[in-house]
Amino acid sequence: MADLLTTPLSRRLRLARQTPMPGESISSMVDRQAQLWGVLRWDLLDQAAFIDGWLARKDLDVCRKGDFLDIYAQKTGIERQELEAHRAEWPDPLIRSTWRHAYCPICFFEDASAGYTPYFRLDWARIFLTHCRKHACPLFQWPRVSQDGTRKLPHGWFVGEGPKAHALPQFEQDLILARTYACGACPKAIGSKEAWDTLRCFEAWLYDMDVGAPRHRKDDQFRSIERDVLCKTVELARFATTHGRLQTDMSDVPAFEEQRVMSFAFKTARVHTSNPAWRDLRSGLGSIARRRAVLVSVAKLGVAGIQGG
Repeated sequence: MADLLTTPLSRRLRLARQTPMPGESISSMVDRQAQLWGVLRWDLLDQAAFIDGWLARKDLDVCRKGDFLDIYAQKTGIERQELEAHRAEWPDPLIRSTWRHAYCPICFFEDASAGYTPYFRLDWARIFLTHCRKHACPLFQWPRVSQDGTRKLPHGWFVGEGPKAHALPQFEQDLILARTYACGACPKAIGSKEAWDTLRCFEAWLYDMDVGAPRHRKDDQFRSIERDVLCKTVELARFATTHGRLQTDMSDVPAFEEQRVMSFAFKTARVHTSNPAWRDLRSGLGSIARRRAVLVSVAKLGVAGIQGG
């Protein structure tokens, strides 16, 4: 199959028909298509001649160049207008494109149970959203990601084996942990539970206010709130990535019981501009667990009238 992509006929290649799933990102659609051909995202876009190679390495979830959407829609049988509805209009509040690994194990399990190939939601790429609003569980990092950002799924999910398909060990572990959070059994420590509840309330409030949304608002009344939250988040992130910890006056920060879920230890990163911007978070806080630690700290500071979530 991969050999076909290297021939002149690949220029006339018609891909498998696709149906965009609710809330699915465009990069997720392309990754699913690429895995059907047994190639990576870049290879599919380059060799099938959808777009020039340089654009294949850009942010597919934004797709500022209309040619790609037109050609991809034609080759996959998707209506151009429907494909456009899955595009992010504003890339800044999304995590860097090659780091968009966040996923909800319960959502994936439900997708497979319903006979669908599990897919990545655009909302999971938001910097300010680190839990699944549907299942009230943490988002985790998908373990199989190539250098170009292609997220590889178990083969059984493509051939209709459903949740019984042999999946990755880490997915099975993530699913167990996600379910314990969804039913309220975790976290167990009082301090960790308070931090987790505060985080969920704060992120839900940000989501409802459209703070950090990947689409432009029709109403900008919450723009000042977004700016306040962004500035405080960048301030905390800059300190934490420089000093390896959050600010010293945050004495009430708990030692969270599950470090994969919320980690208050930080690696050195370049978050140092004097004028805070989204790029400071996109490049400096790739870890979901560290983003949670910063966001729960912002919530406790009562930014924009929020007092402890």
